[in-house]
Amino acid sequence: MTRTRTHTLSVLVLAGVLAVGLAGCAGGSANPSGSPSASASPTQTTPTPTPTPTETVPPVTPATLPTDCNALATDATRQETVGDMTLQGDGTGFVRPAPEGAQLALGCDWIIEEVAGVLLLISTADPAAVTATADALPAQGWTCGVSDDFGATFCSINPTDSGMDEEDMVVARDDVWIYIETYNTNARAFLSEIAQQIWG
Repeated sequence: MTRTRTHTLSVLVLAGVLAVGLAGCAGGSANPSGSPSASASPTQTTPTPTPTPTETVPPVTPATLPTDCNALATDATRQETVGDMTLQGDGTGFVRPAPEGAQLALGCDWIIEEVAGVLLLISTADPAAVTATADALPAQGWTCGVSDDFGATFCSINPTDSGMDEEDMVVARDDVWIYIETYNTNARAFLSEIAQQIWG
């Protein structure tokens, strides 16, 4: 009788231990070790975008317009081109091809009686008007192209009905229009140095 009771008691104790063990397994939320739960989401980090380098836009070289006919080009080139001529006018009143709305900034009219002469007209106008007027010159018989020497559009024409060695030239860039008319004089070097003075 005592043996049976002891056996029964042992069975009950074992059943109780199993029940407690199974209850512990069923409660999956228990985490006695205090370590992070395996199901916790890892910390997410947002990558910092790499800044895109800013493109460098080269600055536009501003035009420096001359204000004195006697300070154009170098002394040597000016002397060679118009040194023997008389500066007799400021270019006012001359009607020559020019952009719409052009404003005369400097005019110079050199002459030796009826032997030789140079007329220089430097004007400013809206850049679109400068471009449009230069683009229209070939239809009027001018020869045009982009000149490395002037760094701008360069046009020229040799009138055939003047009876002289005459050349008319135009340099057009941005908002500047240069018109030079020569007879019995070569003024290309003079014009080139004037353009260098204006745009550097």
